[in-house]
Amino acid sequence: MKKAPHILTKRLTLRPILPTDSQNITYLLHPKIQEHAGPYMPHSLEDLTTHIQRITSSTSWLIELNGKVIGDIGVFSTQDNRTGEMAWYLDPDHWQSGYSTEAGLAVINYMFTKLGYGKLTAPICGKNTASRRLAEKLGFTHECIKPNSELYGVEADVHHYLITN
Repeated sequence: MKKAPHILTKRLTLRPILPTDSQNITYLLHPKIQEHAGPYMPHSLEDLTTHIQRITSSTSWLIELNGKVIGDIGVFSTQDNRTGEMAWYLDPDHWQSGYSTEAGLAVINYMFTKLGYGKLTAPICGKNTASRRLAEKLGFTHECIKPNSELYGVEADVHHYLITN
């Protein structure tokens, strides 16, 4: 599989996720992230290696600030190389800094201009208001709410967002 390219933004480096990066994603175990984490997310240090294998793709990146990993972002569940599902996680110590917006805009630009995707989706748990606000900042439009739906192994009111090229 082809690795994701490095993407540089004003403040961040988005770099490919490597099989040896499990020690760099311990922020996923933070209680604020675990609050919305379903069974497919890591819940222990032992789960991080399996999670890395699951998210490593040609369209997924770790977000670095001054050489330190502060989050991850990617497009998964791609269909016909034209539609993908976008997801992001940021270390809570870096929330409300604009880093997720900066990384998200760079990924959307890459997916649309370099890979020619036609649309990206983002299913988000209704309780995750920060991610819902981020989707709107990134230019996604709120399409619908599916009550009592399955989202990554958890039943939730799922808000579906869409952005088109």
